Order: sequence, then C-alpha cells, then structure tokens
Amino acid sequence: MKQLLIFRFSAMGDVALLTPVIRAIAEAYPDRQLTVVTRQKFAVFFEGLPGVRVFGADLDGRHQGMAGLYRLHLDLKQAGPIEYIIDTHQNLRTAILKTFFRFSGIPSVTLDKGRQEKKALTRQENKIRRPLPHSMERYLDTFNRAGYTATLGAAPYFATSAETEVQAFLKNIPAKKSNEVWLGVAPFAQHEPKMWPFERIQPTLELIRQQRPVRIFLFGGGSAEVAQLQTLENAFPEAVLVAGKLSFRAELTLIRQLELMLCMDSGNMHLAALSGVPVLSIWGATHPYAGFGPWGQSEANMIQVSPDELSCRPCSVFGNKPCFRGDLACMHWITPEQVAKRALQLLDSH
Repeated sequence: MKQLLIFRFSAMGDVALLTPVIRAIAEAYPDRQLTVVTRQKFAVFFEGLPGVRVFGADLDGRHQGMAGLYRLHLDLKQAGPIEYIIDTHQNLRTAILKTFFRFSGIPSVTLDKGRQEKKALTRQENKIRRPLPHSMERYLDTFNRAGYTATLGAAPYFATSAETEVQAFLKNIPAKKSNEVWLGVAPFAQHEPKMWPFERIQPTLELIRQQRPVRIFLFGGGSAEVAQLQTLENAFPEAVLVAGKLSFRAELTLIRQLELMLCMDSGNMHLAALSGVPVLSIWGATHPYAGFGPWGQSEANMIQVSPDELSCRPCSVFGNKPCFRGDLACMHWITPEQVAKRALQLLDSH
C-alpha cells in the first residue's frame, strides 16, 4: 500500500487541528496508508481512524539533534515505501528531514503558514485586518498541492474513547438532573496575554449558577493550575476538578458530554470545538483572524474588545509578545457580566 508521511510535531492545538483533515484524506483515499509523524503523546487524536497510524517521534531522545533526525528518517523508511511527504509543520526539523528523503527521490510539499499576512495583521502600525485562512484550510491546501483533495466532515472528529474511565469518574458526583447543564471551564492558556484574569472566573460562575442549575467541570494541567482550580472547587459545590484526575483520552471523552466550554484561545478551545461542543472563548492579544479560531464556531461566541476600541489588537499571532500598552487592556476590559450573559444565552439555547 502506498504511504503518505505527514509531519506535525507540535503544539497540541495544531496537532489536534490536523485530525479532521487526516480523517477526510483517509476516507477519500482508502488505498493509502497515512502515517502521522508526531510526538507520541498526541497519538490519541488519531486513534480509531481507518488507514491512519502514528509514528511517535522521540525528539528528546533517539531522534534528538541532527544525528537523531537522520535516525528518524531511517526509521521511517523501514516502515514501508513512501509515496509523498506532507509537511504540515514547516520548521527546521522538517526541512532537514525532507532533505534526507530528497536524496531517496521522495517528493514533498510544505505548509504555507502565511507569515507575511500574519505579520501585517499584528504589526504595531498600519495593520491589515482581514480573516486569514484557518489552519485546517491551510492543511487541506497542503494536501491539495500534493494532489490529494478531500472535504471535511462534521464534528466530532476524535474517534478515541475511554467510556469506562469516565463513567467511573462520574460515579463520584450526583446524577445529572433533567434541567442541569454541564459547563466546562478551562481558564488557562500558554501565555499571559491570552489569559483573562483568573480572579474574574469565580464571579462569572457565580452569575451563571444564580440563573441555571449547572455542573462545572474544571480543566487545566500542572500543579500550579490545579492549585488555582482547587479554589474554584472549594467555592462551588457544583464544581468538579477534572485536571489531574483523568487520562487525556478520558478528558476528550468527557468533553463530548459538555453543553458548553468556557475557555481562552487555547488547546482546550480546539479540543472542545473539534468534539462538536459549543465554545465560548475569550480573546486578548490574539485574534481569530490569524486562522486559529475554534473551528465551526460563531464569531459571536468569541468575546473580545473590538479593535475599534483598542487599535493595538491584535498584537501577536500566538500571544507570546509583550503588550504594546503594558496594561493588557484587551483582557482587563472584559467583565464577568459580559461573559456570564453570553454563557447563559448559549446554555439557554441548548
């Protein structure tokens, strides 16, 4: 069987966004073996997809450095004949790997990240604000330039399941009432300019629970985030700490049972959207126009200060740059009342 190698090493949200595209290509080309080369911890996204397998790149061990990349290229060649390399990452590592494979006559195609367009969107002066292609559209375009075309299906996109683990976890909370809604809360992001002040989460949840019977599921990762989430767990009898309690596979399974995910521009935003769950996301330094918005979600559900009010927005593609103003007004101007009102509207429509 002819094999396509697909490179995408990180980050979590970017790898997750590749899943619907891989699924669509696999369905359109059942005579191809799709091998996704990524970090092993992201293999869960592609579990259960026919014709798809994951090759775990050990970039911190066996496949580290130039010699390690050469070993990775040899390991991949041993996995079977390769028809085409689809580079959906476009970084130094993938450039080196493609060079190694080029000596064997294996063609490749590379993702167009639209760097100049994104730079024009986020520069400090004379910004060009317009919606850029979504990451998933860029992935599809990369396959298309290699001669493989497909149409994306509807969410949910993840086939993985951990029902037994989730059911055991849910036994520890009261059974869901007929009028109760399940709200996921993921208040963290990789960079501070993408995070709404944590102290505003509690008053927001208080406003929501005053209006609707709600069960609150708290998502995050790492000891520092868990410690903050525990303050919310202690404040609300309806709150359930998920962070650190479930496997990643089980978290994905639980997310599918939510009525709404309240989150930042983060990996959890993408996981919920790709699971077919309504998402209410809060945006600061970044902007959906850069192509990283929650797939399939209405822009009305993306709470942000208008660039008409803050002309500096957006100031970063990834949220990893210092605030131009120095006060993160893009986040601080958003109030708990605004967020709670929109959350209730979405929950009431369920």
